[in-house]
Amino acid sequence: MNDKLLVIGLDGASFNVLDALIEKGYLPNLANLIAEGSRANLETTFPPITAVAWSSFMTGKNPGKHGIFEFILRRHSSKRELAVNATFREGRALWDMLSDAGKRVAVHNFPCTYPPHEINGLMIADFMTPRGRKDITYPAGLLEELEERFGPYRLHLSQTYGGAGAAGVLDELFDELDYKIQVTRYLMTRYEWDAFFQYFWGTDRIQHELWHVIDDSHPRHDPEEARLYRERVYEYFRRVDDAVGQLITFAGRDAMVWIASDHGFGPAHKYCSFNIWLLQEGFLNMKRDRLTRLKNMLFRAGLTPETAFRVVKKLPLGRLRPARGVSSQPGASKLLSTLFLSFNDVDWSRTVAFSKGNYGQIYVNLKGREPEGAVEESDYDAVCEKIIERLRDLKDPLTGRPLIGEVFRREEIYSGPRVADAPDIAFLPSDMRYLPLGNADFTSNKFISDAFGISGCHRMHGVLIAKGGPVKVGFQADEARITDVAPTLLYLLGYEVPDDMDGRVLEEMISEEYLASRPVRFAASAGEERDQEIKYSEEENEEIIERLKNLGYIG
Repeated sequence: MNDKLLVIGLDGASFNVLDALIEKGYLPNLANLIAEGSRANLETTFPPITAVAWSSFMTGKNPGKHGIFEFILRRHSSKRELAVNATFREGRALWDMLSDAGKRVAVHNFPCTYPPHEINGLMIADFMTPRGRKDITYPAGLLEELEERFGPYRLHLSQTYGGAGAAGVLDELFDELDYKIQVTRYLMTRYEWDAFFQYFWGTDRIQHELWHVIDDSHPRHDPEEARLYRERVYEYFRRVDDAVGQLITFAGRDAMVWIASDHGFGPAHKYCSFNIWLLQEGFLNMKRDRLTRLKNMLFRAGLTPETAFRVVKKLPLGRLRPARGVSSQPGASKLLSTLFLSFNDVDWSRTVAFSKGNYGQIYVNLKGREPEGAVEESDYDAVCEKIIERLRDLKDPLTGRPLIGEVFRREEIYSGPRVADAPDIAFLPSDMRYLPLGNADFTSNKFISDAFGISGCHRMHGVLIAKGGPVKVGFQADEARITDVAPTLLYLLGYEVPDDMDGRVLEEMISEEYLASRPVRFAASAGEERDQEIKYSEEENEEIIERLKNLGYIG
């Protein structure tokens, strides 16, 4: 058996999209992989967010151990929020374990790999890198080598539907994909490697921005726009499939090939702004000074950032594009917070809880933990239970059915030394077309409003496709978890599985003969020393956070 391993990350890929395109004949390489290997729906982390999920993918650990719960890190007893990077993550990545074992590894663009570090091979960092930084490769000279051959390295994507339209989004995505294919081909054929980890970001971006183009049932679907651009969206996926085929060819016929995504995808129809709900329920309260009372009066009368956006976007200069809210415009947060109601107007001495992040996270305003905490430790459990009870009572105003599906206390879904950093309450809507938001701006005065900006959002199940070695042929597993990938790959490569990983070896996808001859072995985790956290400048940190807002990744 060829012991080469090729791992491809297709951000946001889901079988509801891939299977339909396979049926249309657009994805022959993925179709062959599935036919010749095994597949499974891949359950992701909560929240189903890129930085969180890929951190669990690479470490085999839940967020309570690796410590990444969002794109940003909240510091206790401080209002400052920091854009996450690789030095914030606890737990060694799969490629580090293979490197330590003597394998030559290549890691290309996987999230949370900035800053790249010394490895037995090469590493190119991810889109969370501050703009302008040149220290994105290991070894350091690799960036110059690539740019001499292929031109400026394409690390960031910036085009959004509201700013550039479908054509602008697609043009940038095709350019970035073609560039990355050239670079990957060069790396795979120029350098020796045993394990190659390749990440494609555009499969996520195209669905966020253009889901309504391919979904006839989406409220914002325009048949004429679909006539113009639907085939280009399909063509993008076909081009990704072609890239997958090229990578498999470069890896060699007998290489093990694993494809995974960090989450699935589906339509976004409604935004549910949970800070507005918390305000309405009395868990969050505003200051009583004259300016805040004036803002609050205007807010209740309907003068909000959303109203301003809908008016301004009709003007010649109105090329705004809020993905989660108007404050997602670069540089807009500070301006809008002076004009409209925002977190700056919250009276934290009378506030019990607040929402921060996307997909359903609520934090108790706990004394000793939050910078202006108001809830005593003795009241913490009662506050959590009251919020959970109110969440379960919420009804969809259109159907009368429960709005919220699963609700969790943090200890129910996380374990490990970093659980204290997790949201106190986590939940998912019963209908994932309703996207829960924890915006720091009060974009609309309505708890539930029509989605604008992005038209697609994440789902809890991505994809896992595996082929080669002892992986079963034509097999479909019931379900796998994203934490299962790292231990399974370690096992297949002949290594012991660290006993502090939360994932399991996916034995059902592996032949019985192989399992019988090679029982799964575990090893005590040796622990590790974390790299010293790198310090972004205030400008760099703000630039990353504003960019993530503009892309719709944080509120």
